[in-house]
Amino acid sequence: MSAGATKKQGQHAADDGPLLEIMDELESLTSQDEVSFGDVLDRLGDHGLLPLVLIPALICATPLSGIPGVSMICGVMIAILSFELLFRFRRAWLPGFVTRRSIKGRKLRDGLETAEPYVRWIERRTKDRMTFLFHRPMIWVPQGLCVVTGAAMPFLEFIPFSSSLCAIAVCFLVMAMLTEDGVFFLIALLPYGAVFYLIYRVVT
Repeated sequence: MSAGATKKQGQHAADDGPLLEIMDELESLTSQDEVSFGDVLDRLGDHGLLPLVLIPALICATPLSGIPGVSMICGVMIAILSFELLFRFRRAWLPGFVTRRSIKGRKLRDGLETAEPYVRWIERRTKDRMTFLFHRPMIWVPQGLCVVTGAAMPFLEFIPFSSSLCAIAVCFLVMAMLTEDGVFFLIALLPYGAVFYLIYRVVT
């Protein structure tokens, strides 16, 4: 781990919530020249499936989505992990062609540093609201949305900004489920309107 990352983790360890703790775990991998999605799975697998869905969504919501193939791989990861979450798999599984894909540690660190202030701002404003949304059968709605969104992302790569908007929606959905905040579930629906508008502009 870089000295900067260590210092930042030390400064914020006391007040980090679940979202920032996940980001800190991911940032600890960025001292490597290349970070594979298999490395991410190994590092965060013990945290459960829900945080694992957040990681590819966070990556694709940053400028890293501009790297060719990143949106497709992140979409596949979101779809598979969300499916496993929906059907209550005990352990995460991803195909080899996904776990072998990697990105530069430096680029991953830059992307996380871009996202960190936004995630911190959001996390400080989350609280238990409309918690009925996060119990069965209502919890199937955000989980199912994550599955469908991830499956759609590889097909949306040709539409500028659409994959990033989908990833932002998934980020809000996962944040809502992690913190049981129904307001953020409702906010998560807003990017879908922008995606449908972009699709409409392309096909008409």
